[in-house]
Amino acid sequence: MTQTFCTSYLDEPELQKLFELRAKTDRQLLGLVHSRLEIGLSFAALAGVEESALERAGQALAEVQRLLPALSEKQRRSFDPQLTELREALSHLGRQCASGM
Repeated sequence: MTQTFCTSYLDEPELQKLFELRAKTDRQLLGLVHSRLEIGLSFAALAGVEESALERAGQALAEVQRLLPALSEKQRRSFDPQLTELREALSHLGRQCASGM
C-alpha cells in the first residue's frame, strides 16, 4: 500500500496534521542521530581514561547505524564527517587496546 493510497481518504485538515507530525518526527530523528554521534565522539575521547567509555562509544555508533536507514540520502550524507570521525576514533582505540596500551 502506498502512502498516497493510505492518505487519500483523509480530509485536508487531517492530512495537514499528518504532514506536520511527519515533519516533527523527521526533525526529532535528525536531532537524535546528531546527539548520539556527539555522545559517541565524547565517549571515544574519554576512552583513553575510562575503559567503559570505549564500549559506550561503540554503542552510540551502533545506534546511529540502526537509525540511518530512516533518513534521506541527503540527511545521511550530512552526518558522514561525524560518522567517519567516530569510526576512525573507535578503530584507533581498538588497535591501541589490542596492542596493550
